[in-house]
Amino acid sequence: MEIVYATTNKGKKDQVQSFLEYNNYDVKIVTLLDIGFNEEIEENRRNI
Repeated sequence: MEIVYATTNKGKKDQVQSFLEYNNYDVKIVTLLDIGFNEEIEENRRNI
């Protein structure tokens, strides 16, 4: 299974991936950059 983690931060992605692997989850984390998404996403209280 692959999960898109809505970040472009490789460090955050690696941290989550390590947690999942440590807990024996068969999940691959991919980032927005991995799927070719490079638009800016505005973060505000309505979409958090």
